[in-house]
This record gives sequence, structure tokens and C-alpha cells, in this order.
Amino acid sequence: MPEPVTDAIVIPVHNRKAITLAALRELDNDGVTGWARIIVVDDGSTDHTTEAIQVEFPFVTVLQGNGSWWWCGAIRRGMEWALARGAERVYWLNDDCRIPPGGMHALRAALARETSVRWIEAHAPGGWSYGAHRRGLWRVRRCTPNEEARGQIDAFSGNCVGFPRSVIERVGLPHDHLFPHGLGDLDYGLRLRRAGIRLQRLPHFTAVSADPSPSSSESWLASERDMRDIWQDFSSPKNFLYFPAWRRFALRHWGPVWGWAVFAAPYIRWCIIALIRPARRALS
Repeated sequence: MPEPVTDAIVIPVHNRKAITLAALRELDNDGVTGWARIIVVDDGSTDHTTEAIQVEFPFVTVLQGNGSWWWCGAIRRGMEWALARGAERVYWLNDDCRIPPGGMHALRAALARETSVRWIEAHAPGGWSYGAHRRGLWRVRRCTPNEEARGQIDAFSGNCVGFPRSVIERVGLPHDHLFPHGLGDLDYGLRLRRAGIRLQRLPHFTAVSADPSPSSSESWLASERDMRDIWQDFSSPKNFLYFPAWRRFALRHWGPVWGWAVFAAPYIRWCIIALIRPARRALS
């Protein structure tokens, strides 16, 4: 019989050994490893991440991928491992998300009290924030403070999120075959919301996370990058506008008619900016 687990923290990693080890040290120093099983899902790292973990943290479970799982696939496999061992609560945690002391303890206590999904909001040094989202006419956007206060939350960023087992059993696991990397967390949140699950930020704690990649956050109009390079980014699963994943996301959450307009909108915007950017630069 597998060793039983009550709380399991799933950390997907790839070639960020120093960052991963720093995250594990913070969890250990905060006493989290005393009550949670830490599951690092190493999706084919070549920088000896797994070996370093095994030396410094022999009590951490490491699942090995071959580089094809991406973020969402790694999350799913970690969740499967934990649920097979009876975990009552499962947490997602990105290794570059720095949780303040006591944050994971408070998240665990909140999940033990109620059947809802909770997360710790994270802010990046450059001003980007990861937290509550709302589905709009054309896209999923960050919630306004008023929307969040009224509980009008449709999805969340996956930096640090906790799920009761009953919620996972009700909705199922993330669909990594459809959304391998970007959009996987937003899709899961929208599925939870559709099932009537309450989504709520954990108050009084704010994490620090890394800035998003330029391909996910830059202004196309102001960017110095060639527009052809930006278009090329859409071929990467890491990009939110990765062609196949964005098409599936748009059709799933906006329907078979309006979804096609939602799917096409950002690429039409790219075409317009590609046409006007040279003229804008010539006039500046």
C-alpha cells in the first residue's frame, strides 16, 4: 500500500535548480515540510535539479518527466500521485513564487474549514500581479477590486493555489492534453466556477513572484522586437496565444460561434499593429 498523504504540495520545475532549491529551503524553514508532502515534478531538467534535491532534501518526492509534460502536465501528474495516496488537500506552487512566512499554514487552515478553492496572490517586481480573473467579452482579464470583493471571480493564476480533495473529485484534473502550459490554470478555474465551486483569495498574505516573460506581457506597439518574432512566439506552448491551445480555450469558454471571434481577435490585432508600427516609428 502507498504511504498515506494528507497534504501534498506539487511544484513543477524545469532547469531552475537554484530557484527550486531556494523554494524548498523556504518551505522547510517555515515548517511546512512537517505537515505536507512536497512533490517536485522535474520535467526533464538538464541542470541536475533532481540530483541536488535528493542530496539536500531526501524526504522530497521527485517525479521525473522527459521534457514533454510542460507546466500543466507536470501539475496533473503530481496531483495524480498525491490523490492516489489519499491526499485531502493538494496545492500548486511555482518554484519562483516566494510565500511569506505562515502563508502556507494559513492556506491549509482555510481549506480545512471550508470546501472552496483558495490561493495566495503574488506580485512581481515589475508590477504584474497574479490572482483573481474574470471572463470578459474577448478575454480573461484580471478582476477589479470591486469584482473580487463581490466574489465575481471566474478563474485564478496558478502560482500558489490550494484545492480540497472533494473539489478535485467533482471537477476532475487539469486538461494538460489541451492546454500543456499557458491557459491551463485559467481553464481549470473556469471549469471549477462552472461547477459552482467558490473561488477566493486568501487574505492578509501576498507572495512575490517573477515577472512574466516579455512574450506574455509586452506591448506589441511599443516593443522593440520584430513583429515576426512576436508571431513566432505563438508557436510555443509557453505563450498564452499558442495557436492550438488558444483555439480550444476560446471555443470551450465562449462557445462554437462567438468563440471563433475571440480566437481570431488577438491575431487580427497583431496584423493591425504590424501595419501601423512602421508608420508610428517614422513619425516619432
